Amino acid sequence: MFGDNGPVIDLDSAADAIAEAEVLVIGFDFTQDRMLIDLRSDPGGLTPPLVELVEPLGSATERTLWLQERRPDVAPPERFIFMGWPHTAQFLGDAALLDVIARRLKNEQGVDASDDLDGILRELRRRERLDTRSAVTGAEGFETLWSRSKR
Repeated sequence: MFGDNGPVIDLDSAADAIAEAEVLVIGFDFTQDRMLIDLRSDPGGLTPPLVELVEPLGSATERTLWLQERRPDVAPPERFIFMGWPHTAQFLGDAALLDVIARRLKNEQGVDASDDLDGILRELRRRERLDTRSAVTGAEGFETLWSRSKR
């Protein structure tokens, strides 16, 4: 379904998915990298949850193997969710989904990830601005449909 600003996102369903996920990966139109939120820790609590931008992989299986290599003390995830985000980075911040993630990390793990999430959001905004600039200037990967005629 589309609204005036593009695809309509059911924010309540997205918040419900965040509440249930062990690992959440969010993909964007303006960068190949993904936001990965691994809400788990090891049984002893020595390996904290993970929140960062990561390279894209081909499947959930590849991501699970990547997580096992990166976080060997944490069991493989049972609930893995990939969510495509068709809007701006600004709207991701405005929609308060990152606040849902921060609250969950604080309540379940005692971890304050708000600075990490803010930093990732700033980086996503920066990448989005670069992508927009590239689109406007017709940089590599973008095609200019109309060019200014010289007189």
